[in-house]
Amino acid sequence: MRRGLHHGLRQLRGLRPMKTVFISKYPPIEGYVSSCTYWLARGLASRGHDITVVTNAFEVEDEHRQELGSADLDIYQKGRLRVRNTDPFQDYRLIPAANPFCEKLASAAIEASEGADVLDAWYYVSYGTAGLLAKLATGLPLVLRHAGSDIGRLAANPHLRPLISAMLRKADAVVATGTSRPRLMGLGARKGNLHTIGVSVDTGAFHPSAEPEKLDVPDGVPVISCIGKISRGKGILQLLAAAAKVRGDFRLLFVTSDIEGLRRMTVHSRLRKKLVSKRFVPPWRMPGLIRASRAVVLPEHGFLVPGHSPILPREVLACGSCAIISRELHRKVASGALVDGENALIIDPDDTEGFASRLSLAVRDEDAARRIGALGHKLSARIEDFEGYLSANERLYRALAR
Repeated sequence: MRRGLHHGLRQLRGLRPMKTVFISKYPPIEGYVSSCTYWLARGLASRGHDITVVTNAFEVEDEHRQELGSADLDIYQKGRLRVRNTDPFQDYRLIPAANPFCEKLASAAIEASEGADVLDAWYYVSYGTAGLLAKLATGLPLVLRHAGSDIGRLAANPHLRPLISAMLRKADAVVATGTSRPRLMGLGARKGNLHTIGVSVDTGAFHPSAEPEKLDVPDGVPVISCIGKISRGKGILQLLAAAAKVRGDFRLLFVTSDIEGLRRMTVHSRLRKKLVSKRFVPPWRMPGLIRASRAVVLPEHGFLVPGHSPILPREVLACGSCAIISRELHRKVASGALVDGENALIIDPDDTEGFASRLSLAVRDEDAARRIGALGHKLSARIEDFEGYLSANERLYRALAR
């Protein structure tokens, strides 16, 4: 019904569907950019636009790869959403030996851009670089989008900064967040080309009625999930120390591809039998994974990229599951609207006893966890506007196409 409504409105306004070529990370690559690209592309395709995603996702290393089953491949591309992957098997025989990611992406984007209105590249290296090459080859307008590390770690690299600065000057539109505008202008973006479009969670997919994913744990045993990389700044060691102090039967589920890294960590014998792990899942299975969890713990602490602001905490809120979130993330999520003990549980990962007490609350008191999750969902309903997010991107594309 929603699709029909959008089609009718478009007919009344005389607006034709647009064709956009995304050049970006995409499943099975894990992480923020891959997930956001999927939901934006899917949302625009549901409104009748033709979307082609050009990606090198099938070339991703195992440590950053999501697990795709046969049923997932039916969702991977569907209807007006199509995906074009670069070839991971071709030997280019370059000297020095190299995998020409950028050139392969640009070539695929050029080929996919026949009849297109706009190019949209998310993450500057190598997707923005490929987008700039495709823009020069086709004359199409180029939109650039960033995450945290590409305007932090990568832009600070003296070997990449000149390229990123030139890319920002040449782009027809640079999508910014409220906090990244000064940084982008310092890197070379023109003020008139900056457009602030905040990412929104698709609350049509992330909601309390989402079907829980089937987990390999005994029925009735509460699951506390930690989703993400096993890396510095993620608070994993602090989580293991706190969880070892929690009494009672529960499972601490790590959703990550670095299973070996997790196994190498020192784990208290009391906790070892409660640890379970699962490989990264694609974005469309995330709502079910969150809904299968009594609580989702996000202990990010001392993360190396100051501008890092993951979407996962907001996805947890949208699903109505209890979020256990570090003070560091608390400052970045929902403009400080999270209140400890009301719509989330706020923890200091270095306070092992306090961290353990919050985990214990979620394990022991299912009613309290549900109540906190329900109030988190109410907050999510106030801050998320996925349809408005899609409309803002449509307006940007139409302005550039004109």
